[in-house]
Amino acid sequence: MILKNLWRRPMRSLLTILGIAIGVATVVSLGAMAEGMIRNYGTVVGLSNDLLVIQANALDPLFSTLDEEMALRIQAVPGVEAVDPGIYTWIATEEMPFFLIFGYPPGSAAAAHYRIVAGKPVTGPKQIALGRRAAESLKKTVDDTVRLYGVPYRIVGIYETGQGMEESGGLVTLADGQEIAQKPRKVSLFQVAVRQKSDINQVKQRIETLDKTLSVNIASEYNAAEQYAGLMQGYAWGIAAVAIIVGGLGMMNAMVMSVLERTREIGTLRALGWRRRQIVMMILGEAVMLSLIGGVVGVAIGVGLTELAASAPGVGAFMEGIYSAGLFAQGLFTAFFLGMIGGAYPAWRAANLLPVESLRYEGGSSADSARRFRLTFGGQALRNLWRRRTRTILSATGIGIGVATLVMLASMSKGIMGQLNLLAGSGSPGNITLMQKKVADLSLSTLDERMVAQIQAMPGVKSVSPFLMGFVMSADMPFFLIGGIDPNSSAMAHYRLVEGRSIARPNEILIGKTAAKNYKVGIGDTLTLYDNRYRIVGLYETGVAYEDGGCIMALREAQRLLNRPRSLSFIFVDVIDPDQVEAVRAALERRFPEAQVSLSSQFAQDTDSQKQLDAMIAVIGGLAMLVGGIVVANTMMMSIYERTREIGTLRALGWPKRRILGQVVQESLWLCLVAGAFGSCFGVITVWGMSRLPFADAIIAVSWDAQTFANAIGIALVVGLLASFYPAWRASRLQPVEALRYE
Repeated sequence: MILKNLWRRPMRSLLTILGIAIGVATVVSLGAMAEGMIRNYGTVVGLSNDLLVIQANALDPLFSTLDEEMALRIQAVPGVEAVDPGIYTWIATEEMPFFLIFGYPPGSAAAAHYRIVAGKPVTGPKQIALGRRAAESLKKTVDDTVRLYGVPYRIVGIYETGQGMEESGGLVTLADGQEIAQKPRKVSLFQVAVRQKSDINQVKQRIETLDKTLSVNIASEYNAAEQYAGLMQGYAWGIAAVAIIVGGLGMMNAMVMSVLERTREIGTLRALGWRRRQIVMMILGEAVMLSLIGGVVGVAIGVGLTELAASAPGVGAFMEGIYSAGLFAQGLFTAFFLGMIGGAYPAWRAANLLPVESLRYEGGSSADSARRFRLTFGGQALRNLWRRRTRTILSATGIGIGVATLVMLASMSKGIMGQLNLLAGSGSPGNITLMQKKVADLSLSTLDERMVAQIQAMPGVKSVSPFLMGFVMSADMPFFLIGGIDPNSSAMAHYRLVEGRSIARPNEILIGKTAAKNYKVGIGDTLTLYDNRYRIVGLYETGVAYEDGGCIMALREAQRLLNRPRSLSFIFVDVIDPDQVEAVRAALERRFPEAQVSLSSQFAQDTDSQKQLDAMIAVIGGLAMLVGGIVVANTMMMSIYERTREIGTLRALGWPKRRILGQVVQESLWLCLVAGAFGSCFGVITVWGMSRLPFADAIIAVSWDAQTFANAIGIALVVGLLASFYPAWRASRLQPVEALRYE
């Protein structure tokens, strides 16, 4: 009976299955990608020796910086056979937004990890061996040339390692890697080979005692992604939750409509002696059956999407999925859960229908209904939506969640963009910001501090403010910005003191008011950063969330603390004449081709990080609106089925097809407009609530404007228009005689 009931309305069942399938596919696809990224990222450094040495407290080798001379001290440790210094970073190219660079001494055991399958190994400067996937993405082969930061490198070989991320990069000499990463005489890691018969744990302990800035790991046990696992999985589930919630609402909507449509049937069954429990089991059985079918379809779609993403040129290696029985079970359980939750209320409602009232139910098909249909534009559409309030509310909630998602993400993206443009007070007219060109992440930007004096001597430049940025990310400090700045630079005025005094000594820091509140510290207290204790001498306020949630210290001390001597993250330039700012910017761009030179008001928009964020928002928002569109299409189809006799009456009274079609489209547009208003309000309230969470005020920055709401509601209306096409066409094609006989 359950399958027969579902087959009676194949289009409605298909749309409901599709809505569930998209939610499950999201769970499976993002879960597989997250697991794949955790597994791949954790082994991407290509360990070929016994021990890995990186900077203590660094999140992973990518953010590690060590003195190259440390290799001599490690080599002298008893039990050490060999030490291979290495550089590890990633940059962005036109074809590959994440291009990994590995730099090792030619002929070393670490370099031998990259097995050459075409050409020869790297033996000298300005040579590169490309990974197989990178070569395919860049469409390069042996003896071709690839440019990195404008410098030509001859491709001498193609390598394979069996690891997708490693094969999405290139191997160069250590010196070239240091030049690309702009870390002269610095390395990211040391790979250490231990002598045979030596105790590896004892050697590990001896190296750790050399310097407190070292973290030593046994290579076979090291996984760089452990710290990211929870973050990636939480991110995946956060995205999937949108599709799951909207899909669940679609399920509930379909089952509520099924109950309304079969009111007389259910009344007959109750009159024939069916118990409430039997009615509940029938409705729940239909809901669970739809969900499980949707779950199976969703698992298949999820695997297909993951494989499609993994084949994408340039970024596919970062989205390779790892599947497991647990992941598939998770997807099917999600579907089962949606079926139970989505069917619970409709089942309860069906079980509580009284037989006498159910048998008198007419389903809104009376002539009186047709008279109510004839109102002015908008009024009649709203009246029709109001007649089935439960269905309308569920549908509006589904599309509203999609609108809320768009509003939240767009407002936070604009907030981040606006606050980045105000970094260290750089956003005033006449300011220019310099950072490393084509860097995959802002935190990896590295500039030579000798540029400061050269820029200061250029015509039209009023002042130059060097800035070094670092982060502490731990359980105690989820996101704490460390800013290094010259206390005598003009940018220091941006940090408006509200209590205390400015920095006078290396062991002193200023802390933002938000950070002081979150960490419950004040003037005279001490703060420990990377095992160094600093005395708080002042509290500042800038109005920039992450600045007020962090600290400021002297530039030289920040360079020492972060082990980045003579390096800067950004350089802020103030020009003498704001009208000449574009001319100065162009001159800086010509003088320093390795730097990205932007007007400070456009700095964030020009970064690759912001472009990646915008792409992510587009994907998430598209997913939410896709599922919401399915809910709307399902709702309109249900409305057509329910009002078949009513539409037949109107056709018999002379309504032309285009008027019927227009009526259905109006209802869909009104539904999406109401949902857009609801979703906009819900998005504002949700962001406001998130900003009240612990430490969130140091991370979340929001910028509201009319365009954000207009775009979100406009997208909802487009979705409603597209979703209404088939239902409207079907309604307009109903023949009066057949429609009036519909039961």
